[in-house]
Amino acid sequence: MITAIGGWILTMRNNMITTLAEDYVRMARAKGIPNRRIMFGYAGRNAFLPNLSGFAMSLGFVISGTILVEYVFNYPGLGYMFYNATVSTDYPLLQALFLLVTLAVLICVLLCDFAVFLLDPRARTKG
Repeated sequence: MITAIGGWILTMRNNMITTLAEDYVRMARAKGIPNRRIMFGYAGRNAFLPNLSGFAMSLGFVISGTILVEYVFNYPGLGYMFYNATVSTDYPLLQALFLLVTLAVLICVLLCDFAVFLLDPRARTKG
């Protein structure tokens, strides 16, 4: 996950550049709103939303990364349990672990949807 920070930062930069070119940001500048408030209050919130959704969906990759780390350092965790269940062909344990990872990803995506609802005023409008 740490190695992907560069990609997340580059995506955030590109989203911010795209958002700063929007009409509502130009209107905020024309109204005389300070640049700091425009960057964090207007553009930053809208540029952050795609990264938040992508981060929640990439939680499955975190589990796959722990398999290697836990195997190398002989640390008993979910990744090590995945590895041992695969080697010993313990299919019921593998199914339970996949269900656990799937539920964790779904819960993170649901929490992300609630965060988007709170951060994005467009998601709260009816109609």
